[in-house]
Amino acid sequence: MRILSKAEWTATEESPKPDVSFVPAMERRRMTSLERAALSVAHAALGGADARGLPVVFASRWGEIGTTLKLMRQMHDEGEMSPAGFSNSVHNAAPGHLSILLGDTASYTAIAAGADSYDAGLLEASTYPGKVLFIYAEEETPEMYAPHIGDRGVARAVAMLIDNGGGE
Repeated sequence: MRILSKAEWTATEESPKPDVSFVPAMERRRMTSLERAALSVAHAALGGADARGLPVVFASRWGEIGTTLKLMRQMHDEGEMSPAGFSNSVHNAAPGHLSILLGDTASYTAIAAGADSYDAGLLEASTYPGKVLFIYAEEETPEMYAPHIGDRGVARAVAMLIDNGGGE
């Protein structure tokens, strides 16, 4: 396994939101914070290279936890939830959005393995022959969950373009 390029982003006071200026404005307004983080680092790691046909492995411990919480509150308060919101709450929403933006039909895998999600995703990426894009992303864990999870992580993401040697 050889890392060809890597990009990282962590929410800070100086950089509270990832740069997704490369995404058309109409698409940007519908993106979740997790999608923004994942697509930002993926774009940076690809460095403008044509990524069509490139498999993607996406990993996240909590996935779209903020969107899911919003939907649960909406269901509780209104008795129903937004279909558009629901489609953004699934674990594979970010790599799906990336494939739509790239016009790509290559495979992608979404990994959720609890505290081991980063490692499990990287292990999965290492099994692909040739090049693969690995993305790990988390959004800031909602305050509501703080008493239950201990470590409320900040929003962060990393992407790596990996070359596994084409099966050599």
